[in-house]
Order: sequence, then C-alpha cells, then structure tokens
Amino acid sequence: MLASLPKLAGYLSVTLFVTLLSVVPGLILAALLAVWKDQGSRIVSGGYRIFISFIRSTPFIVQLFVVYFGVPQLLSGAGVDVSDLPPLLFVLVIFALHVAGYGAEILRGSLAAIQPGEKEAAASLGMTDAQIYRRIVLPQAFVLSIPPLVNEVISTLKGTALIFNVGIVDVMRQAELMGVNSQRYLELYVDVAILYGAMIFALTLLGRALEHHFRISEDTLTVIGGEYE
Repeated sequence: MLASLPKLAGYLSVTLFVTLLSVVPGLILAALLAVWKDQGSRIVSGGYRIFISFIRSTPFIVQLFVVYFGVPQLLSGAGVDVSDLPPLLFVLVIFALHVAGYGAEILRGSLAAIQPGEKEAAASLGMTDAQIYRRIVLPQAFVLSIPPLVNEVISTLKGTALIFNVGIVDVMRQAELMGVNSQRYLELYVDVAILYGAMIFALTLLGRALEHHFRISEDTLTVIGGEYE
C-alpha cells in the first residue's frame, strides 16, 4: 500500500507552495482588515461585513470556481489580456482571500481582548496609531490568536485538496491520474490521507510549541476560540 508514497510525496511541493503563498499574504490582509474594522467608519465596517459574509457563507469550491473561471472572463470582457498570467495565480488569490476572511475575524476577537489602557499609554508616549498597532497591539493579537490561526493554516492545507478540480496537478490530482492507469484508487487515496495526516500532525506540533513558547493561558484560549482541531 505504501509503494506509491514516494511518487505522491514528490507533489507535496505544490501543496505546500499553495499553502505558504496563501497563508502569508492572507494573514497580512487579515491584519489590515481587522485594524480597519477596529478603527473604521460605517462605510469601512459595511464593506468588511459584506466581504466576511461572502467568504464565510459560500462553499469554498464555489469561490474557487468564481475566481478561477469567472475573473479571467470578466477581465477579458473588459479588454484586459490575462492569457499570459499563470492559472495558479488565481488559485493563490482566492486562497489568500479565504485566509484573510477567517483570519480577520480571529484577529478582531484578539484585538478586543487587549486592554484599552495599552493603546492609551502608547499614545501618551507620542506614538501614532500606525506605530501603536504595529508595535503594541498586533504583536499581542497574533500571539493570542496562535491556536485559531494554526487551525486556519491547517484548514487551508486541507483545502488545497480541491485545486485538482481546476487542473492543478497536486497530490490529489496525481493520485487520480495514477488510479486511472492502475485502478488502485483505495490504496492511492489512503496514501494521500497518510501524507496529509503527517503534514497536519507536524503543523499541530508547531502550533503547540508556539503556544507553549508564548505561554498562552487556557482562559485566554477560551475567549479567543482556542484549542486545535
């Protein structure tokens, strides 16, 4: 049953590439959205709610198809040539937006858990709003959010199993292609499950190590939405 593992493992680079290039910009955008919501006007809050509602209330596969197939069609209709853009770019865009949508809500809860007096103390020292969030608020928010953010990274990693639906050759797609030739679908998909399980186990250990390093209390985890899946 494990005979196909080495060949399938060769395609983990695609899975990890998509995960990494989705999570990093997604978390940056999530931090910006959380700060804008924390400080924003009604217009900003309204736009935030619309974006979050779309991300959280529609199936991810629908979002993937809308961006992968729909956006190039809209751009082409507007006279923008997208033929030279790699198809993987549209996959990365929707994954990053998905991470941003869920990550922003996680960080928003963490921002609410930070004492207002810390902002006031920083302001009294002459810091600007940007400096206060960059140096004081966001570092604490990210620390408080480690467990749910790690869960979001794990969810993103598992979500990459859907990109074979748009023709990206990853672990799942390779297993399907090998299955067509050998008819050993059960063995191949069990091998895929083993690979995903190993990656998720490693991420869980990393999350727990970070949690232990920063010594996040159990009470805080309950408030923010803690514990790993």
